[in-house]
Amino acid sequence: MAGSAASVGICVLLGSSALMAGPALAQTAQPTGFSTEDIVVTARKRAENIQDVPISITTFSTEQLDRVSASSLKDIGSFVPNLHYSDRSSLQTEITIRGVGGDSRNIGFESGVGLYVDGVYAGRTSAYNLDLADVAQIEVLRGPQGILFGKNTTGGALNITTRRPSDTFEGEVRASYGNYNAIRLKGHVSGPLSEGISAKLTVATWDRDGYLDNVFNGQKLQSEKRRAVMGQVRVQPSEALDILVSADYTKDDQDTVLNQLGSNAGFGAGFYNPDRFIVNTNAQNSAERDLWGIAVNADYTLGSGHAISSITAYRDVAVTVFSDIDQTPREVFRSGPFTDDAKQFTQELRIASPGAELVDYVFGAYFYRQDAYATRDIFQNGNPIFKTAGPIDTTSWAGFGNVTMNFTPKLAVSAGVRITYEKKAGTYVQASPVPPLNKNFPELEISTTEPTWTLAANYKWSDDISTYVTVGNGFKSGGFNVDPLATPAPLSAADITFKPEFVTSIEGGFKSVLMDGALRVNGSIFFSKFTDRQVPQFETIGGIPTVITRNAGKSEVFGFEAEVTAIPADWLRLSAGIGYLDGTYTEFSGANTGGADFTGNGTEKTPDWTINLGADVDLPVGSGTLIFAPRFAYVGKTWLQPDNAAFNVEDGYALLNLRAGYQFGGDRYGIYLWARNITDTQYKLFARQFSRSDQVLFGEPRTFGIEGILKF
Repeated sequence: MAGSAASVGICVLLGSSALMAGPALAQTAQPTGFSTEDIVVTARKRAENIQDVPISITTFSTEQLDRVSASSLKDIGSFVPNLHYSDRSSLQTEITIRGVGGDSRNIGFESGVGLYVDGVYAGRTSAYNLDLADVAQIEVLRGPQGILFGKNTTGGALNITTRRPSDTFEGEVRASYGNYNAIRLKGHVSGPLSEGISAKLTVATWDRDGYLDNVFNGQKLQSEKRRAVMGQVRVQPSEALDILVSADYTKDDQDTVLNQLGSNAGFGAGFYNPDRFIVNTNAQNSAERDLWGIAVNADYTLGSGHAISSITAYRDVAVTVFSDIDQTPREVFRSGPFTDDAKQFTQELRIASPGAELVDYVFGAYFYRQDAYATRDIFQNGNPIFKTAGPIDTTSWAGFGNVTMNFTPKLAVSAGVRITYEKKAGTYVQASPVPPLNKNFPELEISTTEPTWTLAANYKWSDDISTYVTVGNGFKSGGFNVDPLATPAPLSAADITFKPEFVTSIEGGFKSVLMDGALRVNGSIFFSKFTDRQVPQFETIGGIPTVITRNAGKSEVFGFEAEVTAIPADWLRLSAGIGYLDGTYTEFSGANTGGADFTGNGTEKTPDWTINLGADVDLPVGSGTLIFAPRFAYVGKTWLQPDNAAFNVEDGYALLNLRAGYQFGGDRYGIYLWARNITDTQYKLFARQFSRSDQVLFGEPRTFGIEGILKF
């Protein structure tokens, strides 16, 4: 197994720490330092203890994000059971939860995992890898979440909340420097402007030289340049009314490859280099992204205790990508510009009961409108072969409700339903010097009206131990294949349309807080069944590679996850998580243009095992505290394409990260050393066959640096 040395090292470290503190765990009352304090989540659109919510959830607090030195979602991707993260520039970020997700580089396709920031849905996966400059908490919700989270959450949802402006003046400045000349700066200032009005300004920058050497021209590739700013104003004219106005802007510039040669096969012959840090590419490789938005969150509490909430938001993401598709010094295939521009408006209204009553409920309505426009320019042998353009507009309306009956202090049963109407419409034009490849679809339209539902029962065996069963379904609307269409055959609108995706899932789990709060153990087991699952894949048609989304007849995913947090002593916190997935296409004939049958294949981006271990050691030394926080992650065998080709698999890898430092001055000052992928493990995030060549993209190499923090 890749990274086995790291595996042994971290296991010994954690094991010895647990043994040293074992008696304390058995005897300890509630610790005075670390504690498994209540974690409050909003997975059901109200503030609740995570132990009371019948959903499998992993959370990251501000402090936990610091302990893994996280600056973006990719930095936590390996530390969540049954989550898989990969990205190929800003255009193609993909997050799967329990094997379900997908990237939305095709504007006619949407991911099965939803991302929400302060309640606002991000409509394109190109907006997913945002800067985590001032996050209060991340909740990773597993399984269909289509009742209270309103868009296409057949796999799960990431619910991110930012820190609100403070009532007292405070701020923070952070500076980090690392290898590859990596410079990270971020900070915020927050405080009152007048009575009932407070504000916060957050800025972040991230610069890094590339770690790939392009021997063709000496350029460094896989560089990063990011600028992000967010401003918030909070208005509280009375105890009943709370209004938050937020605006943010992020700009990314990357010199980045979307893939590397993986072998000497095909046009890679003679140019393949087994050194993963060497590429030989003659065309432009870059990605630019502009992401911005504004939102108004308003909460009003009635005299009865009912809470009325409104979230109004507008977001815009624009991406431009150039890529040397063949990744050789010859002029074979190149693309660019690829452009995506998506503008969206969302409005959500909810009313929630006071809570902790015989009947608790949330009812609401949701509106979503996205106007997306994409262009694709592709060149073969230096000549244009495709030039495509077209808008796809999405309109969605939904009404939803969730009711919980607290029959006894021990037994609660909840039921939720959502009725969604969704329509996609647009046009698509494809121009080519090859006449049969010219396509024109002046009218594309598909609409769906679907109910989704969930039923859950939660039983508290004691104040500290509960079990639950949840059954529910979800759906994802259909769409269109509006990436280049390589077939010379005549096509109708129906030929490029794929059907909605449906899932039904059953989950059982337990949640417990033991040893007077020194031990938390949560776990779940689940089974999900999909029909008409939407599967994007690469195909070569007439010698020209293209991306096609097809509906697999049926697929199934079975698995479990468990997470443990233990506090043997007030200076030590241990954590562990494990996930297992078994995903299979149970019916997938006619899987590609050649009529292949993928029935029995493993589903892609579904790692069989995900394991993470962590330790947090906070030791008083002098007038401050010594911090030591190692993290270990293992990601098991993962098919990277639905064809399950021998090359398109990652057999499993281990990562070892570390953060260590010293904080003092009442925690106002801190200096830390950090390192990721300490063992410099090589692992695949992406693999495919492209015109008989093998292509791959590897995860990031070893990175390390030093960070200083000043709080005021």
